[in-house]
Amino acid sequence: METMTRIAYAALLAGGVSAGMSTAGQDVDKARGLLRQAPTALAVPAPPAGVVLDTPAALDAALAAAAPGAVLTLSRTLVYPTALTLARAVTLQADGLTALTRMDTTTPLPSFRDGITIRGDQVTLIGLEVRKGNPLTDIVTFTGASVTLDRLRILGDPLKGAKRGIAANGNGDAVIVRSYVDDCFQTYPGNDSQAIIAWDMAPGLRIEDNFLRAGSETVMIGGADSSTAARTPTNIVIRGNTITKRPEWQAMAIGVKNALELKNATHVLVENNDISYSWGGHGQDGYLLLMTVRNQDGRAPWSTVQDVVVRGNRFSHAAGAINLLGLDNIKETSASKPTPLGTVRPSVRMARIAITGNTFTDLDPTTYAGSNRMILIGSGPTQVTIDQNTFAGAHIGSQVYFYGTPPAEGFRVTNNTWPPSTYGIKGDGVASGGATWAAFVSGGTLAGNVEK
Repeated sequence: METMTRIAYAALLAGGVSAGMSTAGQDVDKARGLLRQAPTALAVPAPPAGVVLDTPAALDAALAAAAPGAVLTLSRTLVYPTALTLARAVTLQADGLTALTRMDTTTPLPSFRDGITIRGDQVTLIGLEVRKGNPLTDIVTFTGASVTLDRLRILGDPLKGAKRGIAANGNGDAVIVRSYVDDCFQTYPGNDSQAIIAWDMAPGLRIEDNFLRAGSETVMIGGADSSTAARTPTNIVIRGNTITKRPEWQAMAIGVKNALELKNATHVLVENNDISYSWGGHGQDGYLLLMTVRNQDGRAPWSTVQDVVVRGNRFSHAAGAINLLGLDNIKETSASKPTPLGTVRPSVRMARIAITGNTFTDLDPTTYAGSNRMILIGSGPTQVTIDQNTFAGAHIGSQVYFYGTPPAEGFRVTNNTWPPSTYGIKGDGVASGGATWAAFVSGGTLAGNVEK
């Protein structure tokens, strides 16, 4: 399977602008099982006839008596005031929820007011509202296998926020679909916040057709060390979501870093999402898409970003478009970590990234107070293709900016449309244009790009 995947990615990267790109991309998906069922194919389990649980005591009793795989139906008026932990296979579903559409802000739902923790396997939640009283904690967490979250409404406090909407460190084959996650933010300076995060998981996570709004990174894969190399997040689909932030946060002391970030992830498909809003000054420099290899806590030298396809997405409203970092460049500051003090934490070089057929609009580092380097490339990623994308914006300093070592290898920037810039293709300490390309790229292609 691994050999098949690498061949498929090689075909995608080599295919460039050819009609074969779409086919190669599909081969990648199939090789890793990424083309899964559409969300509408998820069936709603049939509850026992006439049994609708309408009080916390009734739910507690039903859970205590439930056989593995039981389906429990909850009244839309149920309010569960304390934290709930689910340790075995069960389905909790709202009574009468039939529409297979993304959850909204107003549909009456059973409401859980102090979070849900899922430790069991084969747990399914359908049509629940989940909140959390403590804004410094996660609202929904799961560590079990085959967990499905379908049409949930997950809300932080509108004034105090929440640290995370969903911590998705499952044991494989997790699905998050048609849900609404909002008000996950923290004050700046302070902790990071996310709508969805995963850093230590068995293969398989599908995030599809959700509304996701959060502060620091709306969606992040990585951000803490996986416990072993085998628990590196892998086989991930992020498709058909709205991934955004509240624009009014720019004028508030709310931590904001980027919209979507991969720090330690392999075999990822990011497709057909609407991804918007990022600005500098409250944590980072305002990029929409980051892939930055990080051995985050210094104990995961296997950390990498590899075999990623980003295609057909609509990015908008930010200072910068894309930020890629091929190797971790953080120097160790703790004497208790494996890496010697003052030396760079080890990591595995980024490889096989395809960013194709996306649009990036309203890029403006003055409006969004961030980096004027539209595409930022650091520390030599390998086999990267940026092809057939459309970029639109103003006040751009450079279309592509390079820094750090080693040189990028097999780096292709082709057939993109982008706005004029002050320096064009530029690198640290090197004249713009051909001199930069020669200094920072080995075996690459720069062709067919048009200023507009």
